[in-house]
Amino acid sequence: MKLRDLQLLAKKVEPWLAGLYFVYFLGLALPAPAIRIGNTLSYVVLLGLIVISGCWRQILFAMTKDIPLLLLHLMAVVSVFWSVAPDFTGDETKSFVRAGIFGVYVAVRFGLSGEMKLLARVLGISIVLSLIAGVVFPSQGIETTGEFAGSWKGIFEFKNLFASNMALSVLLFVLLGLNRPKWRWLIWSLCAIAVALLLLSRGRTALASLLITLYLLPLHGIVKQYYKTRVISVAFALIFSLGFALLIFLNLQYIVVDVLGKNLEFNGRLPIWRMMLEKGLDHFWFGHGYAAFWTSGAAYQILTETWAVQAYRLGIRFNAHNGYLDLFLQLGIVGLGLYLLSLVTVFIKAFYLLLRLKTVEIFWVLETLVLTALVSCADSLSVGTGGGEWSLYVSFVTAIAIQYRRLKIDDRFSTPPMDYDENPSLAQHSYPQQT
Repeated sequence: MKLRDLQLLAKKVEPWLAGLYFVYFLGLALPAPAIRIGNTLSYVVLLGLIVISGCWRQILFAMTKDIPLLLLHLMAVVSVFWSVAPDFTGDETKSFVRAGIFGVYVAVRFGLSGEMKLLARVLGISIVLSLIAGVVFPSQGIETTGEFAGSWKGIFEFKNLFASNMALSVLLFVLLGLNRPKWRWLIWSLCAIAVALLLLSRGRTALASLLITLYLLPLHGIVKQYYKTRVISVAFALIFSLGFALLIFLNLQYIVVDVLGKNLEFNGRLPIWRMMLEKGLDHFWFGHGYAAFWTSGAAYQILTETWAVQAYRLGIRFNAHNGYLDLFLQLGIVGLGLYLLSLVTVFIKAFYLLLRLKTVEIFWVLETLVLTALVSCADSLSVGTGGGEWSLYVSFVTAIAIQYRRLKIDDRFSTPPMDYDENPSLAQHSYPQQT
């Protein structure tokens, strides 16, 4: 086989290899030896993907497009010097950096449109395999012991992670079903299965977050309208939203207790969060070190005097069940501030791009960011982790920064500037993706 043939074959294999890489770090349930081997090989696979793509220069350049995010990764690496558990910090920052680099690679190599297709394949296959796991291999696909017995977890490690991935799937397939005429029957079928699996997981946090996110769907139609119509639509939307928020506030106890199945302390989370906050204040500025708090003596009181003792006795690493609080415990107010600055920046840029370009890909980014931000209030799955959801966040930040920069450059050299409200046909203008 000639060198050119090998290169063509590698280009065809690359998207599928990237997809497998993505789904592996979304939290597949595998035996411990397989996970160790997979984690070791992941660095070689990532290097191979970058070499095959031939875009390492663009990746290095793209890493500098969000300085707070870059500083957050660097801070995690150097936190080994003040970590209360330096061995864990030194080991786990590698996975954190790996997840970040993979996210940048995905943004540069595929762009938002390609990433949307890549995630559709990955999550679609995950949905089918999870359904098979629950029906054919219930001992693997359904929780069999503990308080969550009977809850589905599919092909993933635990039910909350499964629920979060199914919520991401529902959101993605709803947007594809509404905006992509091709394969619509397959898209809606996968969406329906994902909804059923989300309900079977009993992941109420993910379900509630998804419902709030889907409530924002009309926003995409609003931004496509003319200026005056848009103003009226936004006014009605705000009035309706205020009424909806008031309704939730007045019925908070019913929603939390009867609908979500939690008590007003969120099943004991609030008391334990107070204890975590007190511990975090002891290392206010820079935290206990990346991945260090729950593996050190600093967490002993929490692990032995609260319901966290169940995980402690089983040798399972506990987490704050709140991504923002977990990041504060690890990297202090500086690390949390860098993340929140990055999050606010990407929200502002994405909303600006949505008003200008009005594409479904930009709207998908905004909706997914809202969904993960809500889920992170009760789970530690996507904020500052070494998993697939962190890669997804980094890819969004990078892709939005790239498109924002291109739009600003186009505006600078276009005479006169393009007016999307006066010329609706320009609203469909699509900027080329980086390849």
